[in-house]
Amino acid sequence: MNKSQIITICELIERNIGVKVNGAYDPTEARSGLLFWFENYNRSNGPVFSIRLLGLKRHKVSLKFGSYAGPCVEHIINEATPEAILTANAFIEQLSDSWDVEINGAPCNRDWIISNDFNIEVTLKTNDQNNIESITQSVQLVMLPLIAVMAELIGYEEVEQLNDAGDFEGRISEALITKRERSSRNRLLCISIHGEHCGVCKYDLKQRYGIDIGSILEVHHIEPLSEVDALKQYNPRTDLIPLCPNCHRAIHKRKPAYTPEQLKELLDL
Repeated sequence: MNKSQIITICELIERNIGVKVNGAYDPTEARSGLLFWFENYNRSNGPVFSIRLLGLKRHKVSLKFGSYAGPCVEHIINEATPEAILTANAFIEQLSDSWDVEINGAPCNRDWIISNDFNIEVTLKTNDQNNIESITQSVQLVMLPLIAVMAELIGYEEVEQLNDAGDFEGRISEALITKRERSSRNRLLCISIHGEHCGVCKYDLKQRYGIDIGSILEVHHIEPLSEVDALKQYNPRTDLIPLCPNCHRAIHKRKPAYTPEQLKELLDL
């Protein structure tokens, strides 16, 4: 790997999940690899993400904390919201549905907790482990969700403060829903769970338009805004659904919005 390829992957991570990372080539272990870490941390005081070659046709993607990451871990333990923990759990559960995931050296389970020695290793098969396109694909499939997990727990992309005018509680709820629908990380999780097709009409936009412009699915928050009367925890696996632009516009043609099932009935699906 060369520097320009590392920059390409850093840009891919920022574009897909909205966080800036630094990267470097790492020859220190038996199989050389690539390391990435959040821009506002360094390799010793925050989470470190790596991808390495394993065997002949596999990649191993891992997450662990640096030697001096105690304050970062303490911040997560004390500050991570229940919503962030739910989202992080959903990301890891989604990974374990498709790949071989170990947490702290044991098979993946939902009872994991963050600690200084916390680590995740994900093993996935690949046809050409040395090819840059193959490495980039493994980054997209596995490393992006792992970085998203830590971004949620650390608290990136907090909701912006709103003015005091008007119905403050209602506007906060509306802002949270807008954030969930527009969040690049929630989009990644939503499409990973439900598939890259419309959750109502099942239209596959990428197949129709091609890879370059096919990723125009939108994320819809299933619970109508009118029913959200207080700040509350949500489940990212069940509260978000990908929709094509047509279905997303149609679902909001009335207030409260149609449910996905109601729209399916209108379309006789």
